[in-house]
Amino acid sequence: MTAMDREHLYNTELTKLRHTNYIRHSRAIILLWAIFVVISVILNIVVFLQPQWIGDVGESAVAGYFGAWEYCMEPAPGLDYTCSGDFLVWDSILSDAFKATSLMVGLSIILLMTCMACFVLFCLLHTATVLKVCASFQVLAGVLMLLACIVYPTGWDHPSVRVICGQQADQFELGSCGIRWGYVLAIVMVLDAFILAILAMVLAKGQTNLMPEEARTEKEPIKN
Repeated sequence: MTAMDREHLYNTELTKLRHTNYIRHSRAIILLWAIFVVISVILNIVVFLQPQWIGDVGESAVAGYFGAWEYCMEPAPGLDYTCSGDFLVWDSILSDAFKATSLMVGLSIILLMTCMACFVLFCLLHTATVLKVCASFQVLAGVLMLLACIVYPTGWDHPSVRVICGQQADQFELGSCGIRWGYVLAIVMVLDAFILAILAMVLAKGQTNLMPEEARTEKEPIKN
């Protein structure tokens, strides 16, 4: 074997090794992405169930707080909070704005759960295809959550909100209340959905580059 042949063999083996390492690293990142998707679903459910979106800051005559569909008030100082509102009883939700917020957050969770269910497709379809499908669901989920965060403040002029937040409370004006961690987490979930979608598209592009050339491009017709 000549020196040129040995060098060619060495370069070939080195290329194969780098390719193998790239595939392993890619799979590890996809697994990490999948874990973050599951965490995102859990956090979105917490946002949906948590009534601590806005609430008093200690200056209100009545203590209480509001979520997307549930709200709690302190009937008298020192007594336990009394909570009202049921997502399954539509009329129990305070306003149309809160109803729309609840619906959009719920649909966002369904989309993310659908994305998580698509993980089984990794066994049936090419990885790039599954990642692109999941990215589409995540973008839609992010848009819905963003709209929910925008629509929610339009319901702050409700009389029940003004009981806690004062008569100066109005659309996009909290009066004597403040934003609580549930609303902040909802905003974070918007960014999370878009970041996961971007990461999925980047990973999909990388997986597409791993496909054989004939699978990525159509063969040119043979010219006579």
